Amino acid sequence: MDRWQIAAIALAVGLLAASLFFRPPATPPPPLSAPSEKVFQPPASAADGREPRSPVVEDARPSAEQRAVTLSNDAVKIRVSNLGGRVEGIELLNYRATVARDSGPVELVTAISRGAMFLFLGPEPLRSLEAVPYTVVSKGQREVELRADHDGITVTRRIELDESGYGGQMTVAIANASSGPVQAKLNLVFYGQERPATAPDHFPHYSLAASVDGAVKRVPVQGVGSTGFVGSLLGRGPPTGTSYPPPTEWAGIDSQYFLVSAVPQNPPDASAFLGPLGTDAGEAALSLQPVDVPSGAPFERTYRLYFGPKVEEAVVAVDPRLEQAIAAGWAFVRPLVAGFGSLLHWTHEHIVPNYGVAIILLTILVRLLTFPLTQRSMKSMKKFSLIAPQMKEIQEKHADDREKLQEELMKLYRQKGMNPLAAMGGGCVPMIIQMPVMIALYFALQTSIDLRHAPFALWIRDLSAPEDFFSVAGVPIRLLPLLMGGSMLLQQRLSPAPNADPQQRQMMTLMSVMFTFMFYQFPAGLVLYWFVSNLLGIAQQLLVNRAPSPATT
Repeated sequence: MDRWQIAAIALAVGLLAASLFFRPPATPPPPLSAPSEKVFQPPASAADGREPRSPVVEDARPSAEQRAVTLSNDAVKIRVSNLGGRVEGIELLNYRATVARDSGPVELVTAISRGAMFLFLGPEPLRSLEAVPYTVVSKGQREVELRADHDGITVTRRIELDESGYGGQMTVAIANASSGPVQAKLNLVFYGQERPATAPDHFPHYSLAASVDGAVKRVPVQGVGSTGFVGSLLGRGPPTGTSYPPPTEWAGIDSQYFLVSAVPQNPPDASAFLGPLGTDAGEAALSLQPVDVPSGAPFERTYRLYFGPKVEEAVVAVDPRLEQAIAAGWAFVRPLVAGFGSLLHWTHEHIVPNYGVAIILLTILVRLLTFPLTQRSMKSMKKFSLIAPQMKEIQEKHADDREKLQEELMKLYRQKGMNPLAAMGGGCVPMIIQMPVMIALYFALQTSIDLRHAPFALWIRDLSAPEDFFSVAGVPIRLLPLLMGGSMLLQQRLSPAPNADPQQRQMMTLMSVMFTFMFYQFPAGLVLYWFVSNLLGIAQQLLVNRAPSPATT
């Protein structure tokens, strides 16, 4: 019985640990490395009045002809440079940069010297038309058309935002009026740089991402170019990145709550590359197959763009394939994740406008739904604890004869009118049944952008981030995880044990400590759920313990 329970608990811990991204606070990023020959580093822009966050190479000084064009709709504002149509700024108008209400909109561009994305055209003579000043042919509130020509070759770039929402479209057209063919080898590159933990543009779980043949590949931006501790011991060189063959449905940069990406016109012709541009900076590239454009022939390709939150309705409205970017857990728990997320939102909108209180109400609801299972488990454990001394005596008496040991235990169960399977059915099975609920709640609270910058009470001002009660010598003291660990330990102490094995008690205590360390980096919303759930479990256990002991005849 005890082995089954220990295995179930260990499995739960393993599943939670597998979902945990335990990261220390990011250190200030080093300068971006000098670009390789295949990657152009656009100049830093002063259009927004800010200094570049990373040094730029000497030959990348801003041109006198450089200027930026601003496009916007009801949800997004982007800045497009006339130097090759580089997207150098992306603001989400409906989301704040920090928890402060006057912080302004969130800016998704983190590698200022490179911008958010840039489209490379291919080898010469198209290479000469990549970063030159383009002429603004037409400009509206939501669209801009840029054009440049050289030696009979004209390149037109058009970027357009949707009328509303977070989608857009980018089109590149090549008109070849030269005497021979040119090769178009389009390579759309997204840039990301890990920012300090205290910076407004620090995004949790910031990653290079691509969907390759239906599977999402991710490379964390933090340490993307570092050998790592194990690699340094083995003498390995810095990572060089990973290439993925076609088909590629989309590629870009994503974080816990936001996504910047592009969907190619023809995914079977698209490949992907995720790789470093420095210790904490990287690129995600979406490359199309080379195409020879004969003299006098036109060439055009289109990308569907997305700049916005990882909200299912928003991404699906732009392109259904982008739904894969939302890490809503394994397939078997996704319906529960969606249900819990919707329930949280509905509670906030219709019952109480506080997501912390909504989480508490959801916790109570989950406890009520699982009450029959947990009640059966607690009663079963109490019933078996009554015969624990007799079980221990039999185990000591027949420690060297396993067959006799099982025979005497079964005899004891029959004498007391107890089902030997009840221990497993009362203790282990309810845990396994509740495990999908716990996992689904984890993903629902982890992926719900509604919790971003959502306050609860007192010092908890952001349920999507670890809470900070105060700090000692720069070390954050977080009260909620400590209370959660203490409540977990108290609940274990109140639970009657079928035997008095001190090793099992020590293991349970160690598990409480381990959970406290794990939850120390979890968002406050998830810790709040677990803490309230523990308090409700303690109350239920006290009621079971005070009830008359079940008869064992």
